[in-house]
Amino acid sequence: MAASLRDSMFILGPFPTLSQTFIYREFDAMAELGLDVNVLSTRPRRPGTTQLSGALREVQSRALYLEHNSIRVVASMGGQLRSPTVRDTMRWMMALPHRTPAKRMRAAAAVLAAAHFAPELHKRGVRYVHSHFAGFQTELAMALSRLLDVPYGCTWHAYGIYQDRNILPEKAAGARVLLTCTRHNVEHLRRLCPASRDRIHLTQHGLHLRQVPESPPIDDTGTPVILAVGRMVPTKGFPHLVEAAQLLKARGLSFELRFLGDGPAKPKLEALVRALGLKEQVSFLGARLNGEVFREIAAARAVVVPSVRAPDGDMDGLPNVVLEAMSMARPVVGSRLSGIPEAVIPGKTGFLAEPGNAADLARHIDVLLKDVALARRLGRQGWERAQTGFDVRKNIRQVIRHIANVP
Repeated sequence: MAASLRDSMFILGPFPTLSQTFIYREFDAMAELGLDVNVLSTRPRRPGTTQLSGALREVQSRALYLEHNSIRVVASMGGQLRSPTVRDTMRWMMALPHRTPAKRMRAAAAVLAAAHFAPELHKRGVRYVHSHFAGFQTELAMALSRLLDVPYGCTWHAYGIYQDRNILPEKAAGARVLLTCTRHNVEHLRRLCPASRDRIHLTQHGLHLRQVPESPPIDDTGTPVILAVGRMVPTKGFPHLVEAAQLLKARGLSFELRFLGDGPAKPKLEALVRALGLKEQVSFLGARLNGEVFREIAAARAVVVPSVRAPDGDMDGLPNVVLEAMSMARPVVGSRLSGIPEAVIPGKTGFLAEPGNAADLARHIDVLLKDVALARRLGRQGWERAQTGFDVRKNIRQVIRHIANVP
């Protein structure tokens, strides 16, 4: 098993980045088991934007990076097409039924990038490539697989499955294994790719539970804090949480709603807060490193995850903060959407609201604001569920077995 991982290469987008902490936890757990982790990043090297363990700093030191942005990659690598093998791979890739001309061009860039990286991967003795995310990263894995004559596999997350959706059946058909983190995703992919259903497997993410800071009991003094964490993009549903806050304020309830995160939707969200007269109740704390996120969770009465399906089809899988809140014994109010109900059990670890329904969110938050004993009980039961189902040290062994092709 160790040899199979040692000869593998994981394909990521930017590395490191704050939004992919859940992947780095898996890499860290592999390193704890004494396994080598090798990374190819499809973006230029840049200063770290997240905290890395000592083991992952070592991974970063030997990672491969694209040296230029995508436009310069195409311009500088066009000479690779002189190789007959690269030309054959390009013809094969272009013959696939890409969803749009832009995605076809992206796949062509993936072939050129694969031709650029292939000699170094051959030199390193790579015998298996594994992509995280279903878009460009998997297209790169497919091209590397053909150029190096090695198998590829993938771990797919929500964006590529529900929004990008480029040639997913064809990608699945060529993969040795296809992993995804929720039962909802598994069922969706097996319907979409029935010929590959036996190679599509659930491998849940997890936390380094030993590293989670000790959580104090939920405070029943002072103003209760409601916390929301995530990139400010349409899938997070944050405007509906702001609307729920307006309803709670109208009922005379005292609370503070804190947002952790940044993103393109932040200006509109801030404008909504001003328009609804909530500047005293709502604060924006910006993007934070993982340790700071845990400190904010510890200060919260509850964590709210109001995810929705965006107009383009994109939606969350199981947001990382759900597991983080449970590991800190905080109840979660989440949307009844995608993989969230696989962790948030109504009346056991939190509550579920209809996606996009501010009144439903407010109803559940109201209960937790008024009943601290209930919040503590749900939080404690969430902590117990995190211990049994979302320990990365346990879950990573299943990932390794699939990647190493061990029954």
